[in-house]
Amino acid sequence: MRDFLKVVEDELVTVREELSPRYDIPAVLQELDRPVLFERVRGYEAPLLGNLCARRRYLAEALGVDSWDDVLRRLAEAMENPERPGKDPSPAFLEAEHGPEFLDEELPMCRFYETDGGPYLTTSLIIAREPEKGTPNASVHRMMYLGDGRFAVRIVPRHLYRYYERSGRDLPVAVCLGVDPRTMFACCARVPYDVDELEVAAAFWDDFRVHEVDYDLPVPAESEVVMVGRLVDERAPEGPFVDVTRTLDERRKEPVLVVEKVYAREDFTPTVILPGGEEHRIMMGGPAEATILAHVSRVCEVKKVRLTPGGGRWLQAVISIRKRTEGEAVNAGLAALAAHPSLKHVIVVDEDIDPDDPEEVEYALSTRFQADRDLHVVRGLGSTLDPSSEEGIMAKAIFDATAPVEERERYEVVRVPVTDRAREVLKRLESE
Repeated sequence: MRDFLKVVEDELVTVREELSPRYDIPAVLQELDRPVLFERVRGYEAPLLGNLCARRRYLAEALGVDSWDDVLRRLAEAMENPERPGKDPSPAFLEAEHGPEFLDEELPMCRFYETDGGPYLTTSLIIAREPEKGTPNASVHRMMYLGDGRFAVRIVPRHLYRYYERSGRDLPVAVCLGVDPRTMFACCARVPYDVDELEVAAAFWDDFRVHEVDYDLPVPAESEVVMVGRLVDERAPEGPFVDVTRTLDERRKEPVLVVEKVYAREDFTPTVILPGGEEHRIMMGGPAEATILAHVSRVCEVKKVRLTPGGGRWLQAVISIRKRTEGEAVNAGLAALAAHPSLKHVIVVDEDIDPDDPEEVEYALSTRFQADRDLHVVRGLGSTLDPSSEEGIMAKAIFDATAPVEERERYEVVRVPVTDRAREVLKRLESE
């Protein structure tokens, strides 16, 4: 995390006034789209760092690549070709060891919205081992603090949930805080059950290292804080919680984590992600974009994949393709729906349309799409984050907003040619 901080230090905002983790700090994070260091957190000695990856270009710069598309391609490649991570024998988080009281006395946790069910940790990377094969799993989960070293952990029915069930609901875990965004991003990738996300992280960025703590759990060496404990056979109400759509996720009974031990740097700096904020959307939606890119690339040539801001970077995608034959756009849409089951709408456009420009996407829909011919609707399981869904069941739509291959000339946008003389004048006018 500290190496990543060097990448964004020129844009870092430092808040020296004392602010409460209850609403004060979240309000500042909501209004700024830059990294923010809160030096004085009411009730705690530790500072708090937020919005660390609130712009996509920060991740590109940290990886040393030119664009967001390069980030997605790099993650897609890492998912296909994971690597065994190197080891760090003496990471800084081993500097101090604490009991569960550390959570009440030293670790700041935020209440973001008035509807929150309790104080939350939102940058929690949980590491566990598969009970039968021992394969590590790394995944990010929100954790609502119950007090006395106990959390209610939101666990969707994917890999960690299967580990928990196979363990007889007594699963050793490590929870890592203050993790580098490059690691977090890689560990949010949707990979097969037997793939270790930590190996994806090792393939994604060069300096990734791990260190094994209690229960032989490998954790990112750059972690600021590592909590060790067990997911036990107990459930507690979790939520409400504001998710990427900025609407309330429902309240559920979730597994309880009992913390046994805490390791921390002596000068630890925990991180926080604002629920529903842009960093939340980047870290959750970006890996899904990489997954969509990998799947759609198997059926056609993909130029760009974007989960749209209006869809919470989760529910709606725009995909630009180099269309060679009729039917490719529909295949691209179906591949996207299979890759990212939470998708509700997929808009497929030609390569001359920029998915990052809503006006261009709307133009394609206005001039290249006919609803009776180019709209394809299927009904299936989607995301409960869509409040209009029926327990996650929704109508999903593919919009084929591509031009016919044989009539492409009719759809090309005509532009005035820019002469050398005109460029000279424009350059002078821009400099004045």
